[in-house]
Amino acid sequence: MRKFLPFILVALIVCASSCTKEYICQCVVKYSGNPPALPDSSVFEFAIKDKKDEAAKKCEANSASLTQDNITMDEKCRLY
Repeated sequence: MRKFLPFILVALIVCASSCTKEYICQCVVKYSGNPPALPDSSVFEFAIKDKKDEAAKKCEANSASLTQDNITMDEKCRLY
C-alpha cells in the first residue's frame, strides 16, 4: 500500500487542479432615457463550463453599456 500512496496523491492533485465546473452567468439589462415606453429590465442566464476564475472573467466580459438616441442600455453580468 505504501508503494501506491505517492501515485494516489499525484492523481488526486492532478484531478483537483484541473477540475472544471459549469457555472451560471446572469446578466441584468436595464434601459434608461427620456423616451416613454422603454422596456422593463430583463434578466438572462447562460452556462459557462470552466474553472471558477476563468468563468468569472468570461461572464463579466459580457457586461456593456451603450447610449444611442438618448437611450442608455446598461448590461451587468456576474457569476451566479
